[in-house]
Amino acid sequence: MKKIILSAITTLIVTSFIFISCKSKNDKDAITPKYTNESGGGNPYYDPMNVTTTGTTAVTGTHQSSVMTDVGVGSEWLSSGCTATITTLSNTNSSTGTIITISFLSTPTAGAYTLVSSQAQLAAGKAYMTVFNPPGQDANTTWYSSGGTCNVAVNGTAITATFNNIACYQSTNGFYSVTVSGQVGCL
Repeated sequence: MKKIILSAITTLIVTSFIFISCKSKNDKDAITPKYTNESGGGNPYYDPMNVTTTGTTAVTGTHQSSVMTDVGVGSEWLSSGCTATITTLSNTNSSTGTIITISFLSTPTAGAYTLVSSQAQLAAGKAYMTVFNPPGQDANTTWYSSGGTCNVAVNGTAITATFNNIACYQSTNGFYSVTVSGQVGCL
């Protein structure tokens, strides 16, 4: 009998605690934000029809994958002059400011060259391409070849390197690419 009375009293006490703790509270003293149109308010005026933005917005790049075709074709592309010991072929687009270069370890001869991803990798049979200031990308950025081939033709003193669908990136693991096709050379 004592166990039943003790159980009943324990149940009554636990139920009382639950009831008291679950009792609705008066939130009139709770901390709430105040807006500038309210006394003492420091937050911007709240108007759901006219949202006010505070702080700054991060500036993001305009990067996206893009394609350049017919590089070196047309009067807007100016080529570098040839010398007996030239190791870099370069074309500049006079209207966009884009500069495409292909560098070699030594003066290139006719044949195919594998494009590498850094100038430090230059060796016999290898070349390195850069694309400076490509259209549709952030201004004054440089993009680098990551693979592919270019074919060099030599005609007297003129040297031309042609290439097709060469993906260039800003970093080794870049997400966006500038894919270029065309030619660079010196005349």
